[in-house]
Amino acid sequence: MKFYAFTLAEVLITLGIIGIVAAMTLPTIIQKQQEKVLINQLKVANSTISNMQLLAAKDYDSMQF
Repeated sequence: MKFYAFTLAEVLITLGIIGIVAAMTLPTIIQKQQEKVLINQLKVANSTISNMQLLAAKDYDSMQF
């Protein structure tokens, strides 16, 4: 009866390759996430400023934007 299994060296090499691939892809993923957060923050700021302009125009009827 033979048992087939991976050797320690094979497992360590596989983990090393996975680590290298993860180290190369994580910075890109993090950068894209930060860009999405920034875009959403800018949208909220733009919406807030637009609402302020509308309220100011409503309060001071003479202001046109």
